[in-house]
Amino acid sequence: MTLLAAVCSGTFVPFVSWWLNTKTQRAQRFLLALAFLFLPSIVQAQGARGAPPTARAAAPIDLTGYWTAVITEDWHTRMLTAPRGDMGSGTFATQAGGRGVGAGNIPFNAEGRRVMGQWDPAKDEADGNQCRAYGAAGILRQPTRLHITWQDDDTLKVETDFGTQTRLFSFRKPQQEGGPPTAQGISVAEWIVAGGTRDYWPRGGNLKVVTTNMKPGYYWKNGMPYSGSAVMTEHFRVHKELDNSEWIVFSQMVEDPQYLTQPYIVTYHFKKLPNGSTWTPAPCTAR
Repeated sequence: MTLLAAVCSGTFVPFVSWWLNTKTQRAQRFLLALAFLFLPSIVQAQGARGAPPTARAAAPIDLTGYWTAVITEDWHTRMLTAPRGDMGSGTFATQAGGRGVGAGNIPFNAEGRRVMGQWDPAKDEADGNQCRAYGAAGILRQPTRLHITWQDDDTLKVETDFGTQTRLFSFRKPQQEGGPPTAQGISVAEWIVAGGTRDYWPRGGNLKVVTTNMKPGYYWKNGMPYSGSAVMTEHFRVHKELDNSEWIVFSQMVEDPQYLTQPYIVTYHFKKLPNGSTWTPAPCTAR
């Protein structure tokens, strides 16, 4: 055992006692001086390894601030309330037995198409379900602004002015699994870190969020359904253009064995705003 190994392993005192009986007095004084010189930094390094940084401290990108959706994909289903059966590329007619005619952006199975065909905004209003298109799998598809802040060192808070919704991304595993489903579900987050090696590859990465335990809702306001069995995986990346504008590149994948034949994936964009001067909270609407 070396002196450095004894210090790092916590057996420094017993080691010194043994070592004093085996070395010359001159060597003892020299090496003891070195040990006490480097001991504080060694202990500090051990402490740093033992206490992992908070999610805020470990963040490879900065998502905080005000952002606005830039609607360049699925414009008529996001900016307008499309007709019933319109899945992003026109009305999808449904025949007896659940077989469809035409094409759509959402890979619904027969059950998904059946539920889609039952959309009735008047019934949603009467039942108090005006917010069905504002749940976790639908809210970031809306023409909304975002306000992203740290609720605490391990929880990101995402607020929307469209429908005045709040999502919480927790970097801690929930202490209690299950419980009644909610519109925004339970979202567990983690940083995916890349780079950080030498000077020519700066540190970066993205935020990964997996959401479960959601109440059934709509992808778009015209009744495109997702079920309570859906599992949603999202990635948030930050990109800066040459004009110094900042963008979130957002991708969302929903896996829903109840209504989908395969995962449903979209990619949308949000642009950073200088401040919250355009923040305009508005309630949910069913139409």
